[in-house]
Amino acid sequence: MAAKRERLKKAARREQKGSKQIDNLPSPSGSGPTASPTSTSPSATPIRRRELSPESRAAREALTDFLVSNLPTSIVQEVTRQVKHAVNKIFELRVAPEDLSVSVQGFYQYMFDKLNNSPFFDHEKCQVKPQDVMEEIEKYICTCCYPQLFCASSDEEVADESLQDRIRSLHWVTAGFLETRLDFKKQPVRDRLDEAIGEIIELNGRRSTEEKLNCLVRCSHFIFSALSESGAPTSADEFLPVLIFILLRGNPPLIQSNVKFISRFALPSRVMSGESAYFFTNLSCALQFVQDMNHNSLKMERSEFEAYTSGQLAPPLNAANCACNQAINMIESALDRVNKIDQLERRVTVEEAELVSEFSRIATSFPSEEYKRLHQTIREEEKLTMDAMSRFSRQSSDSGHGTLTVAGTASAPGSPQPQLEPSSQSPLAAVSGQTPKKVEKEENEGE
Repeated sequence: MAAKRERLKKAARREQKGSKQIDNLPSPSGSGPTASPTSTSPSATPIRRRELSPESRAAREALTDFLVSNLPTSIVQEVTRQVKHAVNKIFELRVAPEDLSVSVQGFYQYMFDKLNNSPFFDHEKCQVKPQDVMEEIEKYICTCCYPQLFCASSDEEVADESLQDRIRSLHWVTAGFLETRLDFKKQPVRDRLDEAIGEIIELNGRRSTEEKLNCLVRCSHFIFSALSESGAPTSADEFLPVLIFILLRGNPPLIQSNVKFISRFALPSRVMSGESAYFFTNLSCALQFVQDMNHNSLKMERSEFEAYTSGQLAPPLNAANCACNQAINMIESALDRVNKIDQLERRVTVEEAELVSEFSRIATSFPSEEYKRLHQTIREEEKLTMDAMSRFSRQSSDSGHGTLTVAGTASAPGSPQPQLEPSSQSPLAAVSGQTPKKVEKEENEGE
């Protein structure tokens, strides 16, 4: 019994401490999400009901569904009461962001201890853990109170604008200067980097710390995919320079405020352990590197660095930096395709000639009956043509030698030879007195 009373006393002290952590803020002077139209602050100022945004309504429904589905009614009512009270106090707060962070983190710890000491979570049939409930509470608070928690001071907004101007002045810093091992000639590498830039920009459009960290995790996975596609080691030494390159190319809006928001209002487990914590640490280091970047960081002369940063001097397009120019890469890719097409065309021409030669060889080695008949016909016609030309050649040769006489009359020596009349008859027909057709017929019969 004494031990039980002691536990009850400790629980009461923790509850009192948690209430003080929330109640250490001024009384409401503005609107809260659950304030009624007739409620007033201690200064008698009426509090008007605040309309919930679509994101806040969705977060409230998600939290309610989770609590009702997994927890008994008594715990649901207690959690709901505490969360409503915390949200109201956050909207009433008019303190520095660091002080607000201390209060919110104190509330997280108070609620976790309260849930962790509940006997319900020790039951074997319990399907959730206190940490699961805390993650839903954190998501709801960050979403509903986002206007109050994010970029809470004008100084932070000015710092973000200054960082964006700084990144714009470093537009000339390419992956070559950062000594990355990315292969920009490969289209998949460029695609993964574009997706990584999209995720780091999308981070600012999310409200809860969980969603923001998920964007960062996806961005980091795309970076590792780009390194893998490039054939580079997927190590921390290769990852950080590429993340810096992504920040310089994407210039994500309010990135510094987003990092501070996550640091201040995320559950400690999100930023102290696990994959998201590792990538969040690298993002913080990359931002610090960009802010502190100078000529020593890029291993170059100070005057040259300042000239590039001020725009007085255009950076040289050396081999490493040209690889970062997407237009040049597209031209090189097109030329590669043209060369491949040319090589393919030459290969097709060679293979076509080889195919024709092979067909000729097959036709000669294994002729068909039709091919044999055609070949025999051609050979016979060629033989007849050659024979006819040979006879004509002999006849022409004979007609050019000896002396021709008329009807057996001999010519006297030295007397003029009679000239023959031009005739259409062949020389042989002229001697025999036969017509060409008749001579040809007799020659054919003789054969």
